[in-house]
Amino acid sequence: MIKCDLSLCAVITRAASVKTGKDNNPFLSFSVKCPIEGRDNAKKDLEISVSVDGDKSKSSIFAAGRRVRLSGSMSVRKRDGKVYYNLRADNAELANSKDEDKIEGTMDFRGKIGKKGIEEKVDKKGNSYKVFSAFSTDKEGDKAEFTWVRFLYFNPKEGEDFLQANTYVEVTGELQLGVFKDDISLDCRVSEVKPWVLNQQ
Repeated sequence: MIKCDLSLCAVITRAASVKTGKDNNPFLSFSVKCPIEGRDNAKKDLEISVSVDGDKSKSSIFAAGRRVRLSGSMSVRKRDGKVYYNLRADNAELANSKDEDKIEGTMDFRGKIGKKGIEEKVDKKGNSYKVFSAFSTDKEGDKAEFTWVRFLYFNPKEGEDFLQANTYVEVTGELQLGVFKDDISLDCRVSEVKPWVLNQQ
């Protein structure tokens, strides 16, 4: 599971259309793009599918090419090798055309630490920190797909012996987006990490 609480400013790429939810209430569906820049200055557009409460009377507001401010909860899932970003917006409003692209927020993650385990590193000021990668699993039938996140853990706590390769963890922290090999990369600056006890069926 990867969920992010976000606020962003971006350009609408697909105009709003009206759809009906499971509760038979209408909602608006549209797409936005937000440019992401990597450490090596590589750039990639992050495409996000958005849903927000609304009906036909509001659909014309969210036209392609307009700039919009959004906040809400975004899920990240992988299907057929492609990662999908779906934002359920609590708030959506038109932005000034001069407002800059922006995306920021926090991440809640549940998944499994990879085989490489935990790397111990030291920053330029001599402070130690930990780096690890973990994956979230999405299943459709018998097919499982994995979305990887790289975690930077500054000021780690004492006694967290559970932080080892192939262990399940719950992590919360600051979302950091980048570009790696022409794909959007997901990073997280850890604020809290704890063991994830899977539900026993």
